[in-house]
Amino acid sequence: MALFGMLLLCGVVAQAQQQADSAVVAAPPDYARIAAEVGDVRSPYYYPRLFGRYERGDTTLTFEEYRYLYYGYPEQKGYKPLLASPYADSLEQAFGKKTRLEADDFRRVVRFAHEILREEPFSMRDLNALAFAYQMLDEPERAAEQMFKIRRILSTIRATGTGLREDSPWYVIYQRDAEDVLNLLGAQYTKFIIVSRSVEFAPIYNMPDRKNKGYYFDYSEIYKRRPDYLDDRPKQKRRLEINPLYNPRSKQSVLPK
Repeated sequence: MALFGMLLLCGVVAQAQQQADSAVVAAPPDYARIAAEVGDVRSPYYYPRLFGRYERGDTTLTFEEYRYLYYGYPEQKGYKPLLASPYADSLEQAFGKKTRLEADDFRRVVRFAHEILREEPFSMRDLNALAFAYQMLDEPERAAEQMFKIRRILSTIRATGTGLREDSPWYVIYQRDAEDVLNLLGAQYTKFIIVSRSVEFAPIYNMPDRKNKGYYFDYSEIYKRRPDYLDDRPKQKRRLEINPLYNPRSKQSVLPK
């Protein structure tokens, strides 16, 4: 998100990834198997139990468990990838132009971030905002829990392919996850180019190896279901706008005070 620009965690996460990803064999997610496992109460990957551990900030969750968490989320009722949380724009507008934040501001960041993460629990940019706020509130353990989540999510996505070819893309379950991956890697880019019905390419200007021109992302899981939740809502991309119900400065605001 623009508020913090992911500057706090970028170096830490990118450095950790170089070590973590080297031991993982890249393979696309087996969505059918994942769906069966997360829906089976007898499975160690049964989603309600696994997700409960995730929400509690369990740092013993393994890479494999994160694979089922992230790619199993599309099987859950809360998965609505074509809707943007109204809280996100309010957070941007409320704090984006401030040059200095006080403790009360960081407490509000925590509340707003938690509201967004209820709807998009694997949003790395909002986990980053939460980690930053906790760090500024001198709660290092809670900040570390969010950083662990970001590292695991990033590692999970990068383990689905090389990201360097159309037939070996990185799989994401939200379009903005691709942006967050690039930001966390410190990649310089300006756009995404559609190359097929499910894959987009981001030209990168500072690739580590100049023989590669950028990274590919697979969005197939986002579009494969009929989005019934959009039937009564306008279809639009996230943009900066204020809804009075979600504007913390409005008398109509329903946001936490």
